[in-house]
Amino acid sequence: MSLEKNSKLYFYFFFIFYLIAGLWIYQDFGVGIEEHFQRKNGFYWLNYIFSFSDFENFKLLINTKYQEILSSNPDLPDSVFFNFYGVVFDLPLAFIETFFEIKSSKVYFELRHLINFLIFFVSSIFFYKILQNRYFDQKFALIGLAFFIFTPRIFGDSFHNNKDILFLSLLTIAIYYLFKLIDKFNYSNLFLFCLFGAFATSTRIMGIYLPILLISFYFLEYLSSKKNLKSFLSDSFKVVFLFIIFLYLHYPYMWNLNILEFKNWFESFFYYMDLRILFNGDYYNIKYLPRSYLPTWIFISTPIYVLILFIFGFFILIRRFFLRTLRIKNNLSLTNDFWSSKSEMKDLFILISFFSFFCYAIFLNVAMLSGWRHFYFLHVFIIYIFIFALKYFYLNFRNKISMKKIIYINLIVIISLVYELYKYHPYQSLYFNNLINEKYVKKFQVDSPSLSRSDALRFVAQDSQSKKIYIANTSWTPLHNGKDMLIEEDKKKFVFVGQEVELAEYIYTNNIYKSDEKFNKRYK
Repeated sequence: MSLEKNSKLYFYFFFIFYLIAGLWIYQDFGVGIEEHFQRKNGFYWLNYIFSFSDFENFKLLINTKYQEILSSNPDLPDSVFFNFYGVVFDLPLAFIETFFEIKSSKVYFELRHLINFLIFFVSSIFFYKILQNRYFDQKFALIGLAFFIFTPRIFGDSFHNNKDILFLSLLTIAIYYLFKLIDKFNYSNLFLFCLFGAFATSTRIMGIYLPILLISFYFLEYLSSKKNLKSFLSDSFKVVFLFIIFLYLHYPYMWNLNILEFKNWFESFFYYMDLRILFNGDYYNIKYLPRSYLPTWIFISTPIYVLILFIFGFFILIRRFFLRTLRIKNNLSLTNDFWSSKSEMKDLFILISFFSFFCYAIFLNVAMLSGWRHFYFLHVFIIYIFIFALKYFYLNFRNKISMKKIIYINLIVIISLVYELYKYHPYQSLYFNNLINEKYVKKFQVDSPSLSRSDALRFVAQDSQSKKIYIANTSWTPLHNGKDMLIEEDKKKFVFVGQEVELAEYIYTNNIYKSDEKFNKRYK
């Protein structure tokens, strides 16, 4: 049978293979630096919600676990202060942990990794459907799916990053239903778009752009007479109303919303810690990073093949938008508009989404930390535009390059990425491409998620013959809660002495410091 006829078979084989691989390796990852706070956040709000119920025994279990978190991790941020963090992941996981009376820290953090992977797995199906919806072509959708999943940093974070990859996943699902809404405005598509759009927004406030941009597109349709005023107002009202209802129902931060002080409601989201991070050999306050920060991180940690085609596709889309804008005169029409079809409308949505957030990060001094993980959601747009460019090449050069050759070329690149995943495992989230060499990598923060803590402690537990192991920490990232991925017997061996290195049998560092080593030798 031809590749054309086997597309569905390849699709099912791919997803089965990916699911089995994820279930096989999800226990291999260390605990991320923010996972303890997220767990605490889940129990704080679970405790709050059940305080209004009569389930006394269950309430006691919840409160006991919450108090244990407070006592074992007293330095975690205050959930009341950081109440703008959503609970769509943390609260259900806290409920599951309590309901099944999970006591092992290793088990409940591995459970978080498993659920995070499964959510991303589901979102990858929706990304495949997005590409299929746009191109009606399973082959290009399958290629895009492979790069969506196997881009190393995204693959690694999809197991342990319960915020940024969760937002990426929910945003992907919301965009799929937004595309369906563009195709056909009905209550089913409207309901699902608003639901997942609200979930995405409570996870990262940037998700609020979804209904805003959609309504902006409706307004452009009204200006071009594709919508009448009644239809525009009706559709826009339904989107806003349902979106706000869903957001209010599950987002605790909304419960304290004062309509009279609505503009102040967004202030909390611009909070940033007073930290300095290593970037390109120098230390910067995270609020005053060079404008090159985000572009540099994307360029050095995204596969080069993806970058080249993405850049090409981006400029093709910009050119098309520019030319269509020039053709618009006094009255808009079907052939004299920002888009000539629903497919072009979707392309423009993706282009504006990427361009807006990219410029926002560069020009407005957005505080960023840990590489570009806060903007990992751009991955959705990058791979979409990458596939747009690939399809463009095929359509314009099909006389010189066949579909078979395109498939084989991409298959070679995908296999090389899978090899990178194997080589880096379980540190795929520390991947750099070949644009920089190993020596230059040292100019950037590498172990930003602090995954190495768990492996380091596991190694020390096996290496030392002592019943009590005294270990110091010269990194600013906390070391003591890295032990939560260890078995109970090994956890009990450790005595953490902070930076009192003279008391230590072992000294841990992942080379992430608060100050520049060139001027401050405190970690020497």
